[in-house]
Amino acid sequence: MPLPIIIAVVIVLAATAATAAIVLNWDKIVTQLKGKKIAILGARGVGKTTLISFLTTGCVPESSKQTIRSGNAKGRRFSLRELDLKIKDTRDLPGGPDAYAEWKELFDEADLVFYLLRIDKLVESDAEAENRVRRDMKQIESWLKELKDQRPLPRLFIIGTHGDLANPDLTTLPENEQGNYQDRIRALPIIQECVQRAGGSHNTKVVLGSMKSKEETEALVFGIFSQVESQS
Repeated sequence: MPLPIIIAVVIVLAATAATAAIVLNWDKIVTQLKGKKIAILGARGVGKTTLISFLTTGCVPESSKQTIRSGNAKGRRFSLRELDLKIKDTRDLPGGPDAYAEWKELFDEADLVFYLLRIDKLVESDAEAENRVRRDMKQIESWLKELKDQRPLPRLFIIGTHGDLANPDLTTLPENEQGNYQDRIRALPIIQECVQRAGGSHNTKVVLGSMKSKEETEALVFGIFSQVESQS
């Protein structure tokens, strides 16, 4: 039997953290994340390998390649700003539609599901990207229905990546323009459909960003974890 396809997140150190934009209740985040299993899903080329690499090594790969077969990722401890995490061993899953059986195995064990998509493609109304996202979310919707009477449903995070390739570049917008731009992305019909299929806004959060550098990846991951408090 293969090892469970999970990322078990164990909080080993917590402190009250503040940024210029938000003050986080780390005690609540610790309670919400301690021992949780996280599924990382998405099509090829959306950044799953980069995200897993960052969570397990603290680094962003200099070059990326599409994942064809599941691969092991060794866990280690690293400091994500004021939050110290221990990421257990996991497997990097391929993103092709033929991997849905492996996705479901991961999904069925997860407390939190991170579904990655490329916001640069969706902003351009790329039909292929929209159709793939729609197929994926139909699968996720069906899995949620299957789990409904079995256990508490996993919480969903729709994570928009490649914001640096969007037009305009999300990462270089002035701070006073970023909020309105992100609101426009969240209002896209395909994003709204994702939220509805994932159980509605009460169970789903949308986080947007980029993983073009370690700093941008850290900001994206920090944004994801900061949503844990607002979802509790």
